[in-house]
Amino acid sequence: MKKIISGAIALAFLGVIGVVSFDTGEAQSAESIVKTRIEAMRGPVLKNFKTIKAFIKEGKGSLNDVVAAAKVLEAVGPLIPALFPKGTSRTDLGEKATRALAKIWEDMDGFAKAAGDMSAHAGHVAMYAAQGNKAEVAKHFGFMGKTGCGACHKPFRGPKAKK
Repeated sequence: MKKIISGAIALAFLGVIGVVSFDTGEAQSAESIVKTRIEAMRGPVLKNFKTIKAFIKEGKGSLNDVVAAAKVLEAVGPLIPALFPKGTSRTDLGEKATRALAKIWEDMDGFAKAAGDMSAHAGHVAMYAAQGNKAEVAKHFGFMGKTGCGACHKPFRGPKAKK
């Protein structure tokens, strides 16, 4: 059952991040891909990260909420690199269009590793939340932030553009 749920989440995420329009069969523009990327990262990724953080930091929600959120993050982590096809960096589109630095494509292995680390630690968060082990949930959430999210955002994401 767990694999079915994770698979369904992954398929839904792939629907969000698809770079080929199923209506026309034509590739999306770089600008459209960036828009989809931003929606995916602010939607399923950030929303679920915040659910876990609110539980750990403020006691909001339940361990069941943490399990559900962590399973989404576990499923989508390996799919994140697909959000970053060549030609969609800040160098390609300008600093106001995206924060994705060209370093992503220079070190795609490191970029994919960070996404994979996020996924792996999210899996641990889900497992320990299902067991009711709040200390391990917090510990692995910290690892997820450091070796997953932080390991991506620090080297691969530029600062917000000045208005």
